[in-house]
Amino acid sequence: MRLHLITDTFLPHAGGSRFYYYNLFKRVAEAGDDVSILTSKVSGWEAFDAREQTAHLRITRSFTPLRDHSYSQLPKIVGPMLKAFVRAVWQRPDIVHCGDLYPAGVIGLVLKKALNIPFVAYCHGEDITLTDQRRFQPKLRNLIYRHADAVIANGAFAIENLLRTGIEGKKIHKVSPGLDSTVFFPDAGSSVLRKRIGLDDEIVVLTVARLVPRKGHARVMRALSSLRAELPPFRYVIVGRGPMEAELRDLAETLKMQDRVIFAGFVADEDLNLYYNMADIVAMPNTEDSGDVEGFGMVFLEANAAGKPVIGGRSGGTAEAVADGVTGFLVGSEDEAELEGVLRKLMLEDETRERMGLAGLRRAREKFDWDSRAATVRRINAAVLEGT
Repeated sequence: MRLHLITDTFLPHAGGSRFYYYNLFKRVAEAGDDVSILTSKVSGWEAFDAREQTAHLRITRSFTPLRDHSYSQLPKIVGPMLKAFVRAVWQRPDIVHCGDLYPAGVIGLVLKKALNIPFVAYCHGEDITLTDQRRFQPKLRNLIYRHADAVIANGAFAIENLLRTGIEGKKIHKVSPGLDSTVFFPDAGSSVLRKRIGLDDEIVVLTVARLVPRKGHARVMRALSSLRAELPPFRYVIVGRGPMEAELRDLAETLKMQDRVIFAGFVADEDLNLYYNMADIVAMPNTEDSGDVEGFGMVFLEANAAGKPVIGGRSGGTAEAVADGVTGFLVGSEDEAELEGVLRKLMLEDETRERMGLAGLRRAREKFDWDSRAATVRRINAAVLEGT
């Protein structure tokens, strides 16, 4: 089967949905389908493509990524649309998969109308909650989903939003994110990393996320500041970059937490497992920010796969990633006392941390393998072709 995946950005660009597409389509290609990924150039793309391309997986980078979904970005859709159209005429894919609503979903819709090529659209939940904030985009969004031959949702939150907008349940298929246990696993080698960044025997709370408001870095910092008189020595390690970095550094100074907070900055994918293993608790108490939500929360699965308990926000789709009270805790978006309570419990109770970490490790390995999810995508493809 010949497949095209059209996506605004792709790895090594960071982002949970980019890892999602990479892991799915890498395995679809390994199963024997021919996959062409049409996307844009991002930092580090040359080395990544040279390493990842195979006879069945090819990456073409000729798009210009959209800065945002405002109307000023509309002219940027024209180039990718023409390039995808020419490539579709030339290669005649059996199915087009559209990883984003814009421009990919628009391109998929045009290819279906012009060339009768079926397309599959994706929904991560925030695709709907974010476009709900716009005046006209919901109409185009719903048009794309309605004309898609299948819609793949990454979880119950995405399905709930699709149904709310009137998309037929029979065309929606759930394919939640998976986990590669050869990449994320318990690893005693993290002791070297602890020494390298200046840690002794402190309890380490870790957040791995882009530095934006909804990820909850400031909430964790304030909670730790309020609790510090009750807690054993600790450090808060923040992995990631983003527009809030200066604000978070200022907050650490305001709270007199400069000696407790470590900004690790960007960490390469191959080193993330060591950071998870270095931590005692992984916390990302996510909230909603003007429609921007956590569609699933792959960071929680990655941390669990390293045997660590997690703290997430009761927002978006994280309830599927975190088994509340079993592999970690979910806390309310506005309830800072609840966040303080679970941090206190996990930081003071070694047995609770160990029990939840082990439960998370078992769950991650048993229920979230990528191979079964790639097989589901292949079954969806077969059903789409059978019905066209």
